[in-house]
Amino acid sequence: MTVSNTYPMRQMEERHMATKVELMVWSQKMDLLAISNIKGEVALHRLSWQKVWSLSPPGENVKATGIAWRSDGKVIAISYTNSEIHLINVENKDVIGKKTYSPNSEVDAGGSLINFLSWLEERYYPKRSSNEASQNRANSYLTKLPPLSRSFGAAEEAADRFEDSKKTDDQHELNILVVGLSDGRVDLLVFGLFGIGELALPGAGVDRIVAADASSDLSRLYLLVLSEGSTFKLYAYNMAILADHSAEIHALGSKYGQVTSLMEYLDNTMQAVMEACENMLLSEMESKLSQHADSMPRGSVSADLLELLMFGVASETLETFLLKGLTDKGLNKLSHSMDVCHSNIQKLILHHLRPVGQKMAFLLCDLRAMARSVERYQSVGLEEETVTNSYRENGSFLVKAYEVVGVTDTSLKKYRALFKWLYDVIMRLMDEAASLPGVSDQDIAFIADYLYNLEGNGEDEAQRGDSPVPLDSAAPKKKYCYLDVLSQYIADADLTHPVPPDNNPWEKFLLSNPGLGSQPNIIPRYLKLSLVQQHNRLKSSIANVFNRPKKIIGRKITLDDVVQLVQTSMASPRVSMRFIDFPSQIVVATILHPNTAYFTFFTIDVGQSPSTSKYKTNVYFKSMDTSVGFTTVDLQLFNHAALSVLLAEPADGAAVFAQLHLDRIEEAGRSKAITSQMNPVERDGELYVDGCLLLDTRMKNLDNMRASRLAVSGGRKVAVILSENTHKVRTYEMEVDEEDEEEEDVETNRSSEQC
Repeated sequence: MTVSNTYPMRQMEERHMATKVELMVWSQKMDLLAISNIKGEVALHRLSWQKVWSLSPPGENVKATGIAWRSDGKVIAISYTNSEIHLINVENKDVIGKKTYSPNSEVDAGGSLINFLSWLEERYYPKRSSNEASQNRANSYLTKLPPLSRSFGAAEEAADRFEDSKKTDDQHELNILVVGLSDGRVDLLVFGLFGIGELALPGAGVDRIVAADASSDLSRLYLLVLSEGSTFKLYAYNMAILADHSAEIHALGSKYGQVTSLMEYLDNTMQAVMEACENMLLSEMESKLSQHADSMPRGSVSADLLELLMFGVASETLETFLLKGLTDKGLNKLSHSMDVCHSNIQKLILHHLRPVGQKMAFLLCDLRAMARSVERYQSVGLEEETVTNSYRENGSFLVKAYEVVGVTDTSLKKYRALFKWLYDVIMRLMDEAASLPGVSDQDIAFIADYLYNLEGNGEDEAQRGDSPVPLDSAAPKKKYCYLDVLSQYIADADLTHPVPPDNNPWEKFLLSNPGLGSQPNIIPRYLKLSLVQQHNRLKSSIANVFNRPKKIIGRKITLDDVVQLVQTSMASPRVSMRFIDFPSQIVVATILHPNTAYFTFFTIDVGQSPSTSKYKTNVYFKSMDTSVGFTTVDLQLFNHAALSVLLAEPADGAAVFAQLHLDRIEEAGRSKAITSQMNPVERDGELYVDGCLLLDTRMKNLDNMRASRLAVSGGRKVAVILSENTHKVRTYEMEVDEEDEEEEDVETNRSSEQC
């Protein structure tokens, strides 16, 4: 068969890369190509080779091991050699999700755990735009979250970034990120975020996933695995729960994305609150007071200050400290800092923690309503009790946040009274008239209480209790003066000075009616818990809401069948697999041996039962110029009807691109009569048919190119070819008008007979 050197594909760009290219993956929705290099950098390019962005690796000597596009092309998943997966927002390359995998045991440690990554989507899905359970209705009723100000340690951001930071609100189809681990585990993540099960391959730690696909309704998962004996096996998993409860799992995944978006905002706000507390300049004054106290007998600093407050007489050491240690300018600076920091803390709580807590309560109410629909959500593991517990913890967190606002008000009053009094004292000691008003009785009470606890006296008494252990029996330790009462709320420890419930009528009512306080809709206040502890309890309770569905759904995904295919002599064989909907079948194309003219194609019929039937077709490419055939370099399924094959000419290794009909390949495997008509040759006891008789259309010489890899996208009708030295890439537009393609051919002089 003689075919001229024309193929309906047009070269777009050719680029020389400074660094060796390792991975190339097309988006199926947009003309975008993701490329990783040997340095671990991942870059996004358009078909015209315009660079969209470039992403540095997350650490030194870290490389990308896998790239997978979400079905809508808005998010890309990248796995790295440090066992991390990053979900990247394609629009601005922000990391919107991150997950780190740990080995099952220390024996498994060493090297990257992640060795496979693929994103599968539900096809022919029912429209879910009207599914209220999946919608983020909080945005319709509550105000948008404000961006964190630069003054709080975070850059200004667009408001909608916080409402849907995980990019799940516009997902109408169910999609699953499949993560294969080197220890035999397979993690399934809805929208790349919400885990719905962790499978274990039968040959755990030995078998390696090389390809994955699923049926159009996600009721069946197919994993192509390379076993220890270099044998291909097809594992067929029953995921009927995903098809039967698609809407419920979709809603759970959406809610998970919405909740984790809010939790991320909440975490950032909590970090800003902690930074605001730490930025207070109290540490400077505390340090000076502590240095002064360390050279004095225990309790003498508090006693000297109390004596100064009551009698107006300062000891010689205290006078020296006030005039030379603190100074009037230092007090003014500290007073201004106190006002700013306390104000920032209150703004963060009232403008950020409060609205995110309200939105969280709204979403948890939605989840509780879903859980009460037992006939729908019980099968997927959503439980009302755990959701209600999260709702209560969220309420308790908000109550504690409001408590911090009140403590901040009181603390600021005490600071102002203390600083005003100390400034007045310093002015008098400097023999300068002070224009400040006198100290009120309430201020004196504030100051006295503060000075009494300055050296931790109250805390020591609480720790000693009734124990008769003498103070001097303990080993001497450095003395410290405590001014800050807010820091106890940002510590992961019980409060040292909790706010008593005596003055709160509601808490007194609950104490007198203990049965009422145990009701699920009554929000408790935990007296001794800090704000950080409440935050941790909230995160733990929300994790529990989604942990149970993961276990329940995961247990219902079962292995139905294992199909033995063929052995290979390649450690990393080139392979491509796809599920064909009509008829239901799995097709697998693979190159089994290096530097050969052959490849093997399998068609596996898949029915409702675990039984399968498989058909095998061996293909070679014969050259008319020489008795030696073309070398098969790489292959990839273009779409449901065609297979793209990258060949090398026997004479000079020049690259040739071929597109084959899947139907014709399948027919050759199913019928011996058809095989006999396709110039079969025998090799190692098996028949190989002439690939030139299976061509979709004519072959294409890739001028001035010795190639090593190809990547194609049937959805976008594009291809990219990687040179043999992995430094040059060439992009092509596929299935163009033949007139346009012929215009390109005029520019090249190369023309030869292929087959």
